[in-house]
Parts: sequence; C-alpha cells; structure tokens
Amino acid sequence: MNKVLSLAYFAGGSKFTLDPFIALKNSRHDLRVTFTKSPKRVGRGKKKTNNLLIDKAVEFGIPIKTIDDFKNIENLKLLKSLELDFIVVFSFGLILPKEVLEIPKYGCINIHTSLLPKWRGASPVQHALLNNDKVTGYTFIIMNEELDAGKIIYKEKINIDTTDDYGTLLQKIISSAARVLVSKIEDLSNNIIKPKIQIHSEASYCYKIKKDDTYLKFNISAKEVLGKIKAFSPNPGAKCFIDGELIKVLDAKIEDNSKFNKKTGCVIDESLLVSCKYGFIRLIKIQRAGRKAMMARDFLNGRKVKIGSVINEKK
Repeated sequence: MNKVLSLAYFAGGSKFTLDPFIALKNSRHDLRVTFTKSPKRVGRGKKKTNNLLIDKAVEFGIPIKTIDDFKNIENLKLLKSLELDFIVVFSFGLILPKEVLEIPKYGCINIHTSLLPKWRGASPVQHALLNNDKVTGYTFIIMNEELDAGKIIYKEKINIDTTDDYGTLLQKIISSAARVLVSKIEDLSNNIIKPKIQIHSEASYCYKIKKDDTYLKFNISAKEVLGKIKAFSPNPGAKCFIDGELIKVLDAKIEDNSKFNKKTGCVIDESLLVSCKYGFIRLIKIQRAGRKAMMARDFLNGRKVKIGSVINEKK
C-alpha cells in the first residue's frame, strides 16, 4: 500500500533530535506538526532562545508548537483535528497522558536509545557507558502509560567503540535509527510488523543524571572512572578540582586497571597520571571554566601540577 501517513513529531530540541525530524520531513508522508518544549531563559540577560528543532521547523515551514504540559485543551483539540496516523517521540522530556497516546490511529512511537528492556529510563546512553557495555542500540516501541514498557516494533544493535563518548555514541544511534524510521512505521501501518511484548522480568532501569553524579571520584577502578568520563563527554562533562580549580575532564586513558592503591586521586607524574583504587588513569583532554577544551599537555604548559597533589571531587 502506498498510502500517505499523517504524522506529528514530539522532541526536546537538541541537535540529536534533528535527524528523525528530517527523515520524517523528507519522506512522502505528511508531517503536519512538531511539538517541542517551551524555550528556556538562558544567559545573563535571561533571554528566551529557540532550540535547534524550532529553527529547523521554521526553516522547512513545518508548523511547530511549544508547550510545557498537556493541560492546554487547545493542544489536544489540535492533535485530534489532524487525524494523525502516528506521533513519533524522541527525547521529548514530557510524559504523554493517556488521552494523547490514544489520538493517533497506529499509536505513539518512541525512539528509545537502548536495547529494551535494558536501560529503561531517562539516561540509557550514559548508563551504557557508565557500565562499560560493549553493545547498545535503539528500540522503536508503541508507547503505553508505563515507563518504556510498550510493545517492540523494531530494534537494532550498535557496537560501542573504545573511542566512543556520549556525544559520538548517541549520534551513531540516532543516525542509524533515523535511516530506518520511515520504513518501520510504514511496515507497521501495513501490518507487516507484528509488535512484540517486552520480557518485563529482564528490565533494568537508569535514573535521570543529576549534577552531583558528574563529579569524579577516584576510589573506584580506573575502568569505572573512564566510563564516567565518557558518559558525560562532551556535556555536561565529568568534573573535578585540580589545585582548587574546577576542571571538566573530557577524555582520558587507562594506564593500568589492576594495581591496588591505598591513596586515590593522587597525581603520579608530571602528565596528570592519577591513581585510582585499582589502576591509574591519565587525563588527556580537559576544559577550564569559561574556556575552550584543550589537551592536558597544553594545560600543563601554563601551570605545574605537583606530583603527590590530590585531585578532589569537591573544592
């Protein structure tokens, strides 16, 4: 069947939400509206700034609505009037109430960045890196009222390379998902795909990342420290204090992952090799507050960090 589907897209507006939007817009189907969260006030002037999705929707002439919740009855009336076949959701940041979930003919399709039922929740990519997983991926599900527990339409594995961090891994995942998104919703509408119930007993969950989670502690293995650095790079960055100065660590490498160290967080040499509970980690790329990211060797050209000094999680 070559029917034209009526679509809506709900997304938060980061650069990673653009690939699915462009895939839907460039398809033969009718992307009738995009919903995103209301712009936040940022900077010293507290000016409202459009997110990237708003700018892209305006550029392509796609109607866009900004919302903070679904209490506005006019938004519900609009969605119902569009006679939607699908609502596609990615990184939206708002819970969809039952009355919204029931609007599209074939359902609300969520792009979830893990291989469900593993890593249900708000931070699946970060948790894959925090736990040093070797493989992750993405899953398309038909949303229900439970957290990431809907029936599976399609999922695909993505290998996690040793060079991956949060930014590169999420881009790989969403680029791959965007390439097949249109074909999978077409297959679902044509009854080619039979949605499968998740094995709920195998579910694992990940929490929303908080500011305190991003501070580095070295009383763990070097492998765990590296996982944390990768999970928060490039944003918000894994943080620590070097000689009292707040530093983001954006890249590092393990020099040893087995030697037990009584003292942790100690600088071992003049090139920022740091002791962990098990092993050592060398800081490779850092960022000072208000500055651009730089290689650690360039940072050390301008200042010396004494051997034996301690890198702290708190000032």
